[in-house]
Amino acid sequence: MKRVLLILLLLPFWGCSKEKSAEQIFDAQASGVVMILNEYYYSVSLAGGNTFYFSDIIEGKMQNLVFNPQMVQTTYSFGTGFFIDDRGGILTNRHVVNHYVKKSEVLPYVQKLISAMVGYAQERQREAIYEADKIYSLLKQNYIIDSQGDIYRGPSATQYSNALKRRLQELSNDYNEAQRYISELKRISVSDVVIRCHSKIGIAYNNSYVTGPQDFKPCVVERESANEEVDLALIRLADEATPEGAYIFKTSPAAKRSLFSKGNESLTLDQQLYLIGYNRGIALASTSEGIRAQLTSGRISQKPDNYRVMYTIPILPGSSGSPVVNSYGELVAVNFAAVSGTQSFNFGIPLAQVQAFMSGTMAPSIIE
Repeated sequence: MKRVLLILLLLPFWGCSKEKSAEQIFDAQASGVVMILNEYYYSVSLAGGNTFYFSDIIEGKMQNLVFNPQMVQTTYSFGTGFFIDDRGGILTNRHVVNHYVKKSEVLPYVQKLISAMVGYAQERQREAIYEADKIYSLLKQNYIIDSQGDIYRGPSATQYSNALKRRLQELSNDYNEAQRYISELKRISVSDVVIRCHSKIGIAYNNSYVTGPQDFKPCVVERESANEEVDLALIRLADEATPEGAYIFKTSPAAKRSLFSKGNESLTLDQQLYLIGYNRGIALASTSEGIRAQLTSGRISQKPDNYRVMYTIPILPGSSGSPVVNSYGELVAVNFAAVSGTQSFNFGIPLAQVQAFMSGTMAPSIIE
């Protein structure tokens, strides 16, 4: 009798969690999935106040190196995120909003740049010496130069000689300034350089029209995971208001559907999963009716560990930060990485790590 009563009490919980079709999941949740645009560049600050800028490192090569911040060329990249609260909070990947570069990639360029700057200063000195020699040669032909280098002709210097003397002083100043510059550069330790990524983050909604960067709503990066293994970041709309009607994904565990099931806390081999995201960013999302997210599906192909879930969901660049849900529409992971050379084996960050990130704690292992 008690067992029957318990089952009757649990019936409402069973009834609220029904498996859904892919179309039902997409129609319900796509409004909460956003395209993220990151417009970024890098600065490298050297000791002594010298700073230079570049747009990116591609295939090991530094792109668009400049010294004037007004001439910086930015790089655009796309990703995906999804709403997790009603105050404009969006969960995504750390690498979507902050494109770190390894210091080891930049330092060789810094060393070459310092050498080039020293070479440029030395060339300035050679040019100063060459011009000064020409002036002295000219003066020797027409004027008397005493042992202190003073120039005169007869009792007083002419206007012409005064102009030449001023030019010699300018060349001397140029030479000495270049020498100070060389001394400063040679004191720089490349290990002390400071590399920063400067990012401007914006989002666009599913079914909205995007014609350029100006159509993306500004966001701020609120927090990034300090755990290197957990590629997560929380960004927030600048106005701190989630659009009315946008789906909000729940990051807390769903109610258990039965006495014998652990719901989305349990990830099993061959379990059906769905991903909603923006593969290839604007390139694939653009339609005549605005940008549209894509739904792709697959199954868990490896027993999960504490930090990743492997699945066969096809993805392309731009889908980083996409929500991954089960057949009940419950969030189970955040897509974050692809297996190199294939589109069929990719990784998500399990919900346990998402919850730990949101609470500021370390997640326990999801394997029992």
